Amino acid sequence: MIEPESSLNKKIYFIKKAKPGCELTTLLKNKFKSIDAIRDILCWFEARRYFHVILTDWAPELDTTAPRAVAIGPTLPPRENYRNIARSIENIIFWLDSGRDFDITLNPADPFLVNLN
Repeated sequence: MIEPESSLNKKIYFIKKAKPGCELTTLLKNKFKSIDAIRDILCWFEARRYFHVILTDWAPELDTTAPRAVAIGPTLPPRENYRNIARSIENIIFWLDSGRDFDITLNPADPFLVNLN
C-alpha cells in the first residue's frame, strides 16, 4: 500500500547552461534550484517517503548514458539511504559546478519498487 505522502506529484528541477550575457542570472537561478532540490531530498527523507532521485545529464557526449537513479525509503538500510543521498547531492554539486545541462527529478515511488533497487 502506498503511503498518502507518496501520492504527491514528482518534482523536476531544470538546470540549464547560461546564454551569453545572462551568465550571472542563470548561475544564481541554477544555484537556487539546486538548493531547493537538495532541501526537498532531505525533507522527503525526513518525512519517511519512498522516492527515487533521478539525475539526467543532457550533455551531448553522454546521450547514450541512462539517467542516474537512486532509491530512498524508510525500509532501506540506513547506510544505503545515507550513501544514496550523499551520492545524489555530490553529483548535483559537481554537475552544477561543471556547467552542465541536467535535470533533477524527485519521483515518489511504491515502497515495493524502492526495495527492489
